[in-house]
Parts: sequence; C-alpha cells; structure tokens
Amino acid sequence: MLFSLIACVDVFDPKLVGGKPKIVFEGTLTNLVGPYFFQLSYSAGYNSQESVFDKYVNAAKVWITDEKSNRTDLIDMNKGQFSTPDGFKGEVGKTYQVHIRLSDGTSYESESETMRMTPSIEKVYSEFKLTTTPRPKYRGVFNIYVDVKDPATEGDFYRWKWVHYERANYCSQYTVTGDRPQIFYQKCCTDCWNTISCLGCVVLASDNLVNGNTLKKQFVAQIPFDNITGYYMLIEQMSLSRKAYTFWRNVDQQANNSGGIFDTAPAAIRGNLKNVNDDSDIILGYFQVSAIEQKAVYIQRNNLGIVPFGFNLNEGSVNYAPNCEVCKESPYRTAKRPLNWVD
Repeated sequence: MLFSLIACVDVFDPKLVGGKPKIVFEGTLTNLVGPYFFQLSYSAGYNSQESVFDKYVNAAKVWITDEKSNRTDLIDMNKGQFSTPDGFKGEVGKTYQVHIRLSDGTSYESESETMRMTPSIEKVYSEFKLTTTPRPKYRGVFNIYVDVKDPATEGDFYRWKWVHYERANYCSQYTVTGDRPQIFYQKCCTDCWNTISCLGCVVLASDNLVNGNTLKKQFVAQIPFDNITGYYMLIEQMSLSRKAYTFWRNVDQQANNSGGIFDTAPAAIRGNLKNVNDDSDIILGYFQVSAIEQKAVYIQRNNLGIVPFGFNLNEGSVNYAPNCEVCKESPYRTAKRPLNWVD
C-alpha cells in the first residue's frame, strides 16, 4: 500500500513597511589639504527594495561656520554633492558647524564640533594568519596593527581608516568584435593609481583603559595574501569627539548585528544634525570634525617562504592599444602621487 504525504506551505509575509525616506548627510572636515566632499541623499525605508543611489537632495545650500561666525559656502557639484572651496581646511582647536537649507526653505544644522588633536602613529606592524590548511599554494591574510602614545588628557577617542594604492596598468579598455573578439587596453597617459579601501569598516578605540600610556597592538586592517609584492597602505588616524565615537560605535554594532531572534531591530541612529524648527524631523548621518595623522607603509609579503594561492609570475600577453587614456579622478582611481610612494 502506498501513501502520499503532501505538506502545504504558506508563504509568510510580515508586510513590513519602509516608511518615509529621510535625509542622509555624509562628510568629514579635517586639517588636511582639501577639497572636502559632502553628500546629501535620501534613505530607503527598512525592507525596501528601492535603490538609494539615485536619490539625491538637489538645489540645497550648504555652508560651514566656525566659532567666530566666519562662513564658508560650499560649491554645489550636482547630484547631492558639495565641495569646499580651494584653500579651505579645518584647524585644530577650532569649532565648526554645518548648515543646510533645502529648496523648500527647511533648515538643518549640526551641533558644534571641536577639532581635537590626534597623536602620531608610533609603529605599524603585521601578523600573518593562514586561512586554509597547508598545500602547495596557500591562502592567508595579514592583520595590521598600530601602536599609539595616548596623550595625558582624558577623553581621547580614535577612528582608523586606510587606503591601498597600486599603479594602474591601464586606464580603459575596449573590445574589437569579429570572428575572434579581442580586448585592447589603453595605458594611462600619466601616472595613475587604483585605490582600494574598506568602506564599511568602523575601527574605533578610546583611552578609557590606557589614558596617558601607549595604546598597543590596535587592530586597524586586514589585507590579502594574494601576491609577494609589497602592499602599500596609507593609514589615517582620526580624532573624535565623545559623541562622534558613540555614534560610530552604535553604527558598527548595528551593522554587525548577527540577526538572532533576540537582537535589537534596526533603528535610525541619531547623529548630531537636526531640523532648526522641528526636533522630531530626524536627519541621518554625522558631521564629523577630525584631526588626521597619516602613516604610509609597505607591508612585506615575500618573507614567508610560501606562495599565495592564484599567484602566477607569468600573467600572459596583453593587447595594448597604440593610444593612451587620461587618468580620471574617481573614488577608485587617482593621479595624485601617494604619500612617500616608492617606485
């Protein structure tokens, strides 16, 4: 006798609604040479499938003031991006606010943020870690750490970012069709570098337990073992106010939420910006004011005595076009020579 068991499964739809999009502000003012770029966009609601990459705030006015009410108007570059004028940069010890006025007259402003100093990076070093069992070729990563001498003052907060630069072998490519389509690469007309960074990484520290002493072996990055060449890194150490530190810590905790049934549901994290006339109108993001110390280093990857997986000295022939292409500035490419670059 045969029995047929059929289970009916109904799809559960929680009917989550995204809600009204909110304005998102992104941007940091530092003591390095500008220009600085600030972005105004709209958020997508939670559980929404809509794109946020084309939702810009247009026709807004944005400016920065200091504690003496000196005003610097930002340049509208369209698509919600605003730039500081040439020659403008922040100064340690000064206090700044950002101001935003939308085309409908709605006004927002940030709380005052003072640019605190940040000490220099004393030391950068790496530790290699295998991520697979030993084979003829290996997979692994280098964990990058820094040592920093914390000032004697209490309440120092830090954030680290990094950028990897490598020379661009070509600046564009095109395909010639036919029986056997061929790809041709156009070399760069001038020096050009591709850049890689960890855009979603939030690396923070405070002097709560080390005030006045050395902050030792602070993790700042993880880089791949995919070649035996030196890996150039430009590490940036930023000073933060206590409120900025709390904001980024909350962002990091929410971003790394494991998704368990007892985890806190996603919620809008309040930054330091507000509607001048309506405190209930939340604007997302944070106007960060930071002093920056930079450290350029080459992480050596050729002293392990092993070969990385996928590495091949013979890359094969490449079809280069007879003409060259100009190196165009973008978030992933630059013609500006990196700090302490060695050819």
